Amino acid sequence: MPSYAITGASRGIGLGFIQVLSKDPSNTVFALVRNPTSSPTLTELAQANKNVHIIQADVTSPTQMAEAAAQVSKVTGGKLDVLVENAATLFTEAAGLGPLDLTKDTETLQQFEKAFQTSLTDNVLSIIYTTAPFIDLIKKGDQKKILVLSTGIADVDAILLYEMATNIPYAASKAAMNVVVAKYAIQLKEDGVTIVSISPGLVQTSHEESMVKMYEAVTEIFRRVHPDFAGPLTPEQSVNYMLNTLGKLTVKDTGRFMSHYGNREWL
Repeated sequence: MPSYAITGASRGIGLGFIQVLSKDPSNTVFALVRNPTSSPTLTELAQANKNVHIIQADVTSPTQMAEAAAQVSKVTGGKLDVLVENAATLFTEAAGLGPLDLTKDTETLQQFEKAFQTSLTDNVLSIIYTTAPFIDLIKKGDQKKILVLSTGIADVDAILLYEMATNIPYAASKAAMNVVVAKYAIQLKEDGVTIVSISPGLVQTSHEESMVKMYEAVTEIFRRVHPDFAGPLTPEQSVNYMLNTLGKLTVKDTGRFMSHYGNREWL
């Protein structure tokens, strides 16, 4: 009976993982969320599916993540097959700024510094806070796999190809996260653990007007290079791609930075 723990599971891609994985009654699925009451959809899923367990945990709190791992351990008998580290901060107030915009005035620079620190905590340190307490469970699992969600715009070649000068905190923090994942891979490979950074692709996780406009703008950027680009994936589509890739991973892949297809094709 495979077991999965997913962080940031209240909405978007994280919720997509819960929705897809819970369809198989043989799966045991743990939804780790900062606020258990924030997602009626997740609550309904847990009520309708006995294989879904909601656990309150903030990925920026080492104490809460340790408590979450202990709760998972009680249900699974001290093991976990797959850990999906999805929780992250995507947009900050400085998202629209390029590097030449940062030093125009003191207020802008301070805004950027705050956004960058937030992104480092939420997107880099959180990986350490989450991975550490779950390592022993993963080592005892049958699959021994960790997926850490990244982004294609953390790839320097992609940044240059698509000429994306903005959203520095997100892209830079995810690039730093990829380095942390590679470091983990070196230390864990002898235990048979496979840990990878995986980009989910461009995924439409919100239908709010401002977000819809953002997806439209990003889609146009990508279409300058790929005229036939169909546009954003749904969370379910992205999750199915990533789960397909997950099933093919072996310890030989550990530490890699890949797309939802398992290669470096980001769209």
